Amino acid sequence: MLAGCDSSISLFDGKSLEGWECDPLEQAGDWKAVDGELLGENPGEQASIIWTSLNFRDFEVELDYITLTDDYDSGIFIRGLTHQVQIGISRSLQKDMTACIYAPKDEQGSYPGQTDKVTAIHKIMEWNHLKVIVTGKRIQTILNGEPMVDYTGVVLEDEGPIGLQLHGGVHMSVKFKNVKVREL
Repeated sequence: MLAGCDSSISLFDGKSLEGWECDPLEQAGDWKAVDGELLGENPGEQASIIWTSLNFRDFEVELDYITLTDDYDSGIFIRGLTHQVQIGISRSLQKDMTACIYAPKDEQGSYPGQTDKVTAIHKIMEWNHLKVIVTGKRIQTILNGEPMVDYTGVVLEDEGPIGLQLHGGVHMSVKFKNVKVREL
């Protein structure tokens, strides 16, 4: 991993998936390093998540992403499967919930951390910058420089990996770059 002058470390070297593990392993071919970008595409509409091999407690993760298909359902998992920062169209709500918190295990509704700013801030089929700050059980999201959601989880693990998702049931293609984390 490469250390940055801002104490961030790169989670993606632009050349390989070193430091990431796919679940399920059979879908690992849906994730590739292409031209310095991390491409996730599931032509078979199968779900998968690539997880960092490292675990994190309090951290700030940042990345740039662009969707290459009209319908997409991706996201960033925080310390395991209980909490996700959505990128794209929620399968259950059938609307763009980018930068909102999906956390049904908190038993406060599937999306207990929402905002009505998504349509105004999220750029469809253009590069977007997403920052997620996690301290304790608090999750803050910032999309394209705009604060979006400030949510405190209930059952959020104290430590765990960071995951990037391709949701099942929809053929999607999404690219990520500048994926980095800074421990707080």
